[in-house]
Amino acid sequence: MEKSKVFVKNTIILFIGKFATQFMSLLLLPLFTHFLLIEDFGAVDLLQTYITLFIPILTLRVDSAIFRFLIDKRDDENGMKSIISNVFFLLIIGVFITIIGFAILNYFVVINYSKYVILNLIILMISNIFLQLLRGLGKNKEYSIASIITGVATLIINILLIVVFRFNARSILISSSVANLLCIYYVFFKIKVFRYVEIRLIRKKIIKEILSYSLPMIPNSLSWWIVNVSDRTIISMFLGTAFNGIYTVSCKFSNILNSVYSIFNMSWQETATLHINDDDKNEFFTDMINKLFILFSSLAILILVCLPFVYDILIGNDYINSYNYIPILLYANSWNVLIGLIGAIYVAKKKSKEIAATTLVSALINIIINIILIKFIGLYAACVSTLISYFIMSIYRYIDCQKYVKVRLDIKKITIFTALYILSSIIYLINNIWMNIINLVVVIVYSLIVNKYIITICLNFIKNKLSKNE
Repeated sequence: MEKSKVFVKNTIILFIGKFATQFMSLLLLPLFTHFLLIEDFGAVDLLQTYITLFIPILTLRVDSAIFRFLIDKRDDENGMKSIISNVFFLLIIGVFITIIGFAILNYFVVINYSKYVILNLIILMISNIFLQLLRGLGKNKEYSIASIITGVATLIINILLIVVFRFNARSILISSSVANLLCIYYVFFKIKVFRYVEIRLIRKKIIKEILSYSLPMIPNSLSWWIVNVSDRTIISMFLGTAFNGIYTVSCKFSNILNSVYSIFNMSWQETATLHINDDDKNEFFTDMINKLFILFSSLAILILVCLPFVYDILIGNDYINSYNYIPILLYANSWNVLIGLIGAIYVAKKKSKEIAATTLVSALINIIINIILIKFIGLYAACVSTLISYFIMSIYRYIDCQKYVKVRLDIKKITIFTALYILSSIIYLINNIWMNIINLVVVIVYSLIVNKYIITICLNFIKNKLSKNE
């Protein structure tokens, strides 16, 4: 019970900051779909997907290492300085290689908005490290504030550039760079990062330990990139960038679930790491994974049944067809939540190689199915391939994780969720106003019943906080 309360407390703190960022991102969607050309938006979105591809390669995934290693050193100031100093040394090397490599690539290949791309790439590399530094130090409040700064700045700058100054889609890259630069500035001076960096602490042994954990995370990140955004590359090749723009909008809505879960996952990874060696670990992980999976499964259905009421308002006419692809993608992302919940066990055990192996299987399945089906069912191929790859990966990890923790999934509740989701999807596609209203009421009642325990803990936490402030 106490472990659950601590988890909820950390989650609420992180949720405030990260949800604000994701909410700002959602607010930008109508701006993009109403003011930007569909081809331009699709092209810049593709550039951003390649940026997400290269960041883990160029940073050697030391962002994941700094978070995991600092958790073990929170009571050891010299240990913290040693980890941070060596990670920053690797970061500097990564930035240097990035600049040289991009200059060479740009000489041979024409890259649209090249100066904005390289600037965004470098700033995001540094920002990612700084944010994970905060998490590793346990400074969740500061992490939330940094996230809010990034989200608000991104929204304001995009509005200014697109609406006021009538910039094209390069505004997305510019706003991302400026917003993350502000984030870096805040973190640097808030916790005085320079206090943790000492050249004398750079050691070959420590660098080797960091890289032994982080390097296997690179193929893992690449595999996630394949699963998540190779679809867009294949779509652009076979169907064109306009179709990529439509698919991107579908993903924006279905990824609301991933965005919210990513907030919980930060707290869950920390909790899993702190309790992976407890005597009651099997019972604890089984209880938490089942409760959290049902929570996010409920959220998936809630998102689905709410969309018919707001979709036409939020989305421009050019993107309206994206409505039909959301149910499959959203259901796929519910299985992605289970992947992340189980994945925290690997993080806690520092089994980065296992993380990479399980993700690679899913990535290969995704590519094969997508390429085979895209000529026959168009954009649905990307949706179906994502769903199948996520489902197989979740089962794979569930079986594999038994080596470390004996987790038992509640099959009955998962079956009920799936049946309700299929029914809700049918009503969603019929899109009758009265059926949508009834469906919404049923789903709300269902969600309140199956998540009574977590809702009660959250309400009690908020109530106690408010009473203390009075």
